[in-house]
Amino acid sequence: MDKKLSLYDTDGNATFQTLATSTSSAQSTAIQADRILIVTALAHFVAFGENPTADTTGFVVPPNTPMLFMFTKGHKVAARTHSGNGHLTILAQ
Repeated sequence: MDKKLSLYDTDGNATFQTLATSTSSAQSTAIQADRILIVTALAHFVAFGENPTADTTGFVVPPNTPMLFMFTKGHKVAARTHSGNGHLTILAQ
């Protein structure tokens, strides 16, 4: 049986944030969800926590590769690029 995971509820609702990113860490607002999907066109270093800072030793989300994470409600996502400017989108439910 094929099991598919959806971040949308039965009413088709989900929330998202788009972070404008650069080589400095940018932080989302607190996310009230227990799972998130991160999508980006550029590789990004990311960190999770109450007050996270993304740095070049952190976890990397590859470009054009949506990644699903279990998440702690009330925490935030921090992201930064290796070089240049970009955007990182966080879909939560």
